Amino acid sequence: MSLHKIAEALMNLDPKIAETIVNNLKDVINHEINLFDTTGTIIASTDPARIGTTHEGARLAIETQQPVPIDSEHQFKGAKHGINMPVMFQDTAAAVIGITGERAEVEPFGNVIKKMTEILIRENRDHVERYDRRVRVSNLAGILKLRHHDESLAAYYASMLRVDLDIPRLVLVGRAQAEDDSALDYNGLYEMFHARFESFKTSFFAFLERDICLFIDVRDERRISALVNGMSDDAKRILGLPLIFGAGRAEHSASLYWRSYDEACSALEWLSFEQAGTLMRYEDMDLGLILSSVPRDNAMQLVGHVFRGLSDAEIDEFQRVFDAYVRHNGSIVHCADELYLHKNTLQNRLNKIAEKTGYNPRKLSDFTVLALAFKLRSYHTVA
Repeated sequence: MSLHKIAEALMNLDPKIAETIVNNLKDVINHEINLFDTTGTIIASTDPARIGTTHEGARLAIETQQPVPIDSEHQFKGAKHGINMPVMFQDTAAAVIGITGERAEVEPFGNVIKKMTEILIRENRDHVERYDRRVRVSNLAGILKLRHHDESLAAYYASMLRVDLDIPRLVLVGRAQAEDDSALDYNGLYEMFHARFESFKTSFFAFLERDICLFIDVRDERRISALVNGMSDDAKRILGLPLIFGAGRAEHSASLYWRSYDEACSALEWLSFEQAGTLMRYEDMDLGLILSSVPRDNAMQLVGHVFRGLSDAEIDEFQRVFDAYVRHNGSIVHCADELYLHKNTLQNRLNKIAEKTGYNPRKLSDFTVLALAFKLRSYHTVA
């Protein structure tokens, strides 16, 4: 990193972070502390009135990369007695920490404070770099999920992140199941997920609005189940809710990742409806492949046709009977036992379904229409 970039990073240091650094240092010694940027300007201080003022002693410490004492023998205009210690970063003076007080009293603390400042600034630099990478990965993922996207922009982000877009990948989309998932904050999960991905060298993930999007190298596919189970457990501990995931099929290049993303979203919606485990793969959706692809308007047209004139309460009751009838493979005796009904009462209710809808559950062709209508109504109510 060049001196110019170091200086620019420090001059743009978040005031709250700079203030935190100064306060942490003040806890070590009971003296006034100032943090200077590479222009000799105070950017944080235990004396807020001094912020924004410049200091020649600090500028000299930057230029010489040596400590600059301020006492009766070494005086600078407007400066208080003390010592200015250059903060080194990659063999370059990147900032100055100033300790105010009598030289003989504060100089022994100089090297300790200098090292602590270097550690704190390095940690901040690492934090900023991690945040920048996180934003860039989110931008890249946001582009790649779109069918029509700017491939040159995707290539730009990929080059910055050293991501090979020619690797076959499949996409997973994860989401916590909550009535109001827009209120969930996934940020507390980021570091945990980042740690889990350290061994996935050519796979990456991003938080996109209310979803977590994973782009998994096909060579890592066998590890997906363990990965999503671990991520789901992390979410349960932090959010109080597990995550569920939908997985699309593998695509050979970034220009087609959007297709895997769309499939993953479909699988996720179907899993949310079925509530059957943590992971649903698109190719394993069976009936969901058909139902999820039916446009809502068309689905509700069928529902309205089959159940026309019936109230929601009547439809719900019919579905309760019909679902039990399906679970017991048409067995009147077992179905009646589950519903705590006499078998004649159950048969009367099946007859009532046929009478009210025009579709007889005992007739195979009618049964199929009823099953689709009940499923589509439930699916679109949940979705």
